[in-house]
Amino acid sequence: MRHHRTTRALVLGLILGLITPAAVLAARGDEPGRGDTVTRDEIASVVAELARLRGEVDALRGELRRLRDGRERADGVAVTPGPAAAAAASQPQPVDPGLDMLRTQVEELAQTRVETQSRMPVRLFGAIVSNTVVNSGDANWLENPNIVGAGAAGVQEGSMTSTLRQSRIGLNVGPIPLGTATVHGTVVADFMGGTPGFVTGSVMGLPRLVYAFARIEGERTALQIGQDHDLLAPRDPTSLAAQTFPLLFRAGNLYLRSPQVRVEHRVGRLTLKGGIAAPVAGDANSFYTFAPPAGEGERSRRPAVESRIDYSAGTAESAGEFSVGVSGRHGWRTPRAETVSTTSYAVDFNARWGRLGAAGEWFRTDDAAEFGAAVAQAWPAHGGWLEGRLALTSRLSANVGVGIDRVRDPVPAGSRQENRSAFGNVVFDLTPEVAMAMEYRWLETTLGRSLARRDNHHVNATFVVRF
Repeated sequence: MRHHRTTRALVLGLILGLITPAAVLAARGDEPGRGDTVTRDEIASVVAELARLRGEVDALRGELRRLRDGRERADGVAVTPGPAAAAAASQPQPVDPGLDMLRTQVEELAQTRVETQSRMPVRLFGAIVSNTVVNSGDANWLENPNIVGAGAAGVQEGSMTSTLRQSRIGLNVGPIPLGTATVHGTVVADFMGGTPGFVTGSVMGLPRLVYAFARIEGERTALQIGQDHDLLAPRDPTSLAAQTFPLLFRAGNLYLRSPQVRVEHRVGRLTLKGGIAAPVAGDANSFYTFAPPAGEGERSRRPAVESRIDYSAGTAESAGEFSVGVSGRHGWRTPRAETVSTTSYAVDFNARWGRLGAAGEWFRTDDAAEFGAAVAQAWPAHGGWLEGRLALTSRLSANVGVGIDRVRDPVPAGSRQENRSAFGNVVFDLTPEVAMAMEYRWLETTLGRSLARRDNHHVNATFVVRF
């Protein structure tokens, strides 16, 4: 029995030595004294190790108990601990300070984690976005304008406001194993869904669905179902101030999120994408409705068809990178009794050489009002945008760009014939989670056959906290 007690003491001592902070530091490849900051992954690793060691200790205790019982039965006597052993067992054992710290951090994580009924991993993320803006002209959207209006007679132009309606909140679910593939889910909402009919409704932004999709991803092929950026011209200029709609929207930058089903397949540096999308035609009523009626796209009774080919070389971590994409979309709409089809296509690119970068897009469409083309009118149009970037330091960057949207042969005398915009911004990342920016935009909208031009100078101070 003395031999068994000695064996048990050695085993327990070895286990306690394995789970000390020195062992944690050794697992990290650090030397003692280099800092006591422990990451969540390290805490999770230590918790898993503790669970494994606890199971081994229980197994060893059971084995020792069986050996002891067998020895006692063989000797015919019961063995009881001596006075010294009983006194030692009654004394409180010292707690390693490293283990106490780990236990505290694990308890904090357990209190703040997000759980689901299915016990699948869920991550909460989002951003608090503050915009303080000044407009010199008649801006259609104060915090993120894209069209300059004609203004009202007798009303002074210009505006100033501060808002947090571009703040976002979202959830990521997964990875969920599915054979050799994994499933991920994402849902994101912001507060640009309008304002309630109340005297101070401007500070009560309503939620708006932005993204909601599930993605099944294998080694080379992925299937995605849900609402996401459409395949037609998905690239956007760089801006911290434009979160809800991208910069240069309606001035050369096509943009639409819609329900869709698409398949992606990687072949070397090429990525092939194709799918069908909901028949959105951009003709919904401009007032609140609980159950929107069928529009021109829905009345066509068929989905839009989209495709895209991407070529990419290099990554964000490499010294340089280059990517180019070609995309197209074919849709149908039924404005009256006859169904008509529309075709749109675009080319976009992104390039970076060290601290210098550039990106751009060019498009042509028969009618893509749902993407903001033709300055949000049901007419043929063409246009595009171009951006230059400079990384001044690892935290400070400057970006400039221009965009234009030209409508081909507009008929109504009061229609918007052209929309131009130019921008410049400086973005400073205080930390990976906290950033601020100053942005200037110039917008010019040409109205009607008389070529009346209206412009707006927009200044936007942005502060963002990501989580």
